[in-house]
Amino acid sequence: MVMKRKSLLTRTIPFIIIGLLAFVLYLIFFVNVGEMIAIIKQTNLPIYSLSVVATVAEMAFFALAWHHFLIPLSAELSFKKAFLYSWVGNFIDLLVPAESVSGEISRIYFITHDGVDAGKAVASVVTQRVLGIFFIVFPLIVGAIHLLIQRIPFPNLIQSLILLVVASAAIFLSLVFILFFKENWTQSIIDKIMVLAERLSRGRWNLGAWREKAKEATRAFYESLRSFRINPTKLIPPIGFSLISWFFGVLVYYLVFASIGYMLDWAILVIVYSLVVALKSIPVGVPAEVGITEIAMTTLFGAFSVPLYVSAAATVLIRIVTVWFRFIIGFGAIQWVGMEILLENEIFAKPKNEK
Repeated sequence: MVMKRKSLLTRTIPFIIIGLLAFVLYLIFFVNVGEMIAIIKQTNLPIYSLSVVATVAEMAFFALAWHHFLIPLSAELSFKKAFLYSWVGNFIDLLVPAESVSGEISRIYFITHDGVDAGKAVASVVTQRVLGIFFIVFPLIVGAIHLLIQRIPFPNLIQSLILLVVASAAIFLSLVFILFFKENWTQSIIDKIMVLAERLSRGRWNLGAWREKAKEATRAFYESLRSFRINPTKLIPPIGFSLISWFFGVLVYYLVFASIGYMLDWAILVIVYSLVVALKSIPVGVPAEVGITEIAMTTLFGAFSVPLYVSAAATVLIRIVTVWFRFIIGFGAIQWVGMEILLENEIFAKPKNEK
C-alpha cells in the first residue's frame, strides 16, 4: 500500500509542478503580479471564509442529490456515507488525471462494497452525471441570453466556447439517450468487449463469469432507469438538491470576488463557472488540471473586461477553496473510509486463540 501511494505521488507531483510553473509563467508575462498580490493581501477574510462554507454546502447538496437518486432504487445507503464518498470521489477526481470518470468509478466501487447492487450504483451515478450536463448547458444559454438582453459586451471567445460546449453536450447526451432506450445495443457492446478481451488474452483469461455479472448489472441498470421513467416525480428531489448544489458552486465565485471588493454580474459568474466545469470534465492528464484551469479562468474573466490582475487574484483565491481545501478534506475522508474498511475486515481483531 505504501509503495502504491509513493508510486501515485511520483506520477502526479511532476504534473502538478509543471502546471503551477505554467501558471506562474502566464502571470509573469501577462499579469501585473505586484498588483495581484496587493489585491490578495487586501482580501476580506470574513467574506472569504463564507466561500469555504459555500463549497462545503455545495458538496453536501451534491451528496443529498445522489442519495435521493439511490432512494427510489431501493438502494440502502445513508446520507453520511453518501457525503463521505462524495468527498472521496472529489479527492480522486483531483488526484487522478481522468476527472471525467475517476470520481464516479470510485463512488460506484465504495457503495457496491457496502452491498448496493452494481446496476443500481451505476444508474444513480450516470443519471446524476447526465443531470450535471444539463446544469452546465442551461445556465450557459440563460447567461448568454441575459447578456444579450442587457447589452453587456459579449466577447467572441466566450461565444465560441459556449457554442462548442453546447454542441459537445448535445452530441454526448444524444448518444447517452440512445443507449438509455436500447438495452440490446448495450448488451451487444458488452459482449463484443468481452470477446475482444478474451482474444487479446489468447485464452489466458476466462471471462465467462465476468460476462454474466456484466449482463446482470446491465439488467439492473435498465430496471433502475425504468423506475424513473415510470414515475418521473422521483426525480424532483434530486433535481432540486442538484440546483441548490449548483447555486452554492456559483456562490463561491461571487463571495471570492466580493471579498476582494469587486462585483460582477451574476450572468458572467454563471458563464465562467459553467465553462470551467466543462473544462474540468476533460481528462487532460494533469491532476486537478492545475495550471490549465487557472490560466483559462483568468483569461475568461479577463475577456469580460475584468482587469487581469483582479482576475488572477480571484482565480488564485477560488482555486484555494475549490481545489486545495477540498483536497485536504478529501484526503481525510479517504483515510476515514480506509480505516472503516480495515475495521470491517477485522484486521485489528484479536487472534481466535486469544481470550
